[in-house]
Amino acid sequence: MNQNVLTLPASGTCKIIYEHSIHAFPSHYIYRETPYVAFREKGGFIEKLYTVRDCLVLIPPYTPASADLTRFDLEIQERILSYIQDRKKGFGFEKTGQTYMFWILDLETPLPHRPKVTPNTPGHQYFAYEDFISREPVITKNGTISKSGVFEYDDFRDNLLIDKYNSILPAMRNMKTKHLRSENSEDAITWNVFKSLQQINPQHWYPELIAKGINQTKYAIKKVVPTNQLPHNLSINLWKTIKPPSTLLDNQLPEGPTEVDVIIESENVVWFIEAKFKSDISIKTTHNHSRNQVLRNIDVGSHYAKGKDFYFSLLILEDAMSSKGVSAVDTYSSELTSNTQQFQRRFRSNHLSNVQGITVFYWNDFVEIFKNCMQEVEDDFEQLIAARAFHWMTEKVDQMVIN
Repeated sequence: MNQNVLTLPASGTCKIIYEHSIHAFPSHYIYRETPYVAFREKGGFIEKLYTVRDCLVLIPPYTPASADLTRFDLEIQERILSYIQDRKKGFGFEKTGQTYMFWILDLETPLPHRPKVTPNTPGHQYFAYEDFISREPVITKNGTISKSGVFEYDDFRDNLLIDKYNSILPAMRNMKTKHLRSENSEDAITWNVFKSLQQINPQHWYPELIAKGINQTKYAIKKVVPTNQLPHNLSINLWKTIKPPSTLLDNQLPEGPTEVDVIIESENVVWFIEAKFKSDISIKTTHNHSRNQVLRNIDVGSHYAKGKDFYFSLLILEDAMSSKGVSAVDTYSSELTSNTQQFQRRFRSNHLSNVQGITVFYWNDFVEIFKNCMQEVEDDFEQLIAARAFHWMTEKVDQMVIN
């Protein structure tokens, strides 16, 4: 079928698009010309199909002069002005220094069955007109719906925003690449978030990430991570496998290597992050049913950090979905700062003195981090990376909370 409907992510602006039949976007975005356009709400739902009657280009501060509007009738002029006013009051213009294209829309047909586009990616997608008028509740592309109702991509790379041909991906075990195909994959969200950060100047995200993840959480910590100067040799590693230290093996049950979801490291700090999405921590290891993932990460991480300050964080969607992990962090964090002897008895590492903080933070924090990056960075490529990550994370977090 002819792919003649352009669909655009617009969760933050759908309400005013519907109200004024106007859509605006940075003028350097290039889309294939199609007869129809639709806007994806939170979760990928689409309520209306439009045609584009006319367009208008405006420079900041997006206050059109009378000469800009004279070719439009009074009703369209009012729609344009009202849209600009509402957008400035609400979602805003993501990059205020850029020229914006304004589309004047005509309603083609309402879609009362509100079909859901899956996958609901951050970028534009093309579909056939027939997909929307078929009355099918779900419109899929490049994948299938599992028996449990979860979308799975045919190719796991379609679930990745960035660096999707990185040489480490083919070397991953089959089970991990299989998990990467799922729209609920915590590995995919981990990759998309932290690989995006790697492409953006750390001055735009490092201080805020440290604040949200360590310094300004509700958890007491022994030592604040300094952010007045960017660290040298800052690195991000995903899924690094670390062998257990000898203190975990002497006269103990066997312990295998630990795969750490995220390690952020500098010359003075090591930060281990255990990433969960719609799941909880494992409360036992293969060989020892009394050791959970948080214990294991702190033991291994404090030894790995050696002379550096060590921090551990659990990164989750919401407390209710990872209640066991949150409970473990609550316990260990409290003991770290108020009952040191109990804390040391619980663990096996001989480097516990370098543990400075144990916290929980949330995927939703990255929505704000990427939004701020998108508005602050000057490099066009970095701005594009931040914008894609922001829109993808907004949809992902909203979708998971709704579901």
